Amino acid sequence: MWVTAHGKRLIGRDEIAAFTATVLPGATAISGSSYEVVHVAAIRPDVAAVAVRQWATTLDDVPLDEPEGRPTYIMATDASGDWKIVAGQNTIVFAG
Repeated sequence: MWVTAHGKRLIGRDEIAAFTATVLPGATAISGSSYEVVHVAAIRPDVAAVAVRQWATTLDDVPLDEPEGRPTYIMATDASGDWKIVAGQNTIVFAG
């Protein structure tokens, strides 16, 4: 499950993939994003809530003057022990 910064709720890999296939190719052709983990809360040994700071960049990783995102990811380990995002909520931060 993923909720975009503009409030669109996407359920399941197919819906998330269809949305990103439509939105990301155009967006990533002209800009990118950088991320910083700012807090991790262990829920169980195999589940964590992760607070992230996200900002838009040029393709050369220069920050752009755009609102930042504040994603929260719920992450869990899979059968092989790798951490995966299982749910996410992004929020745009507007100055004011």
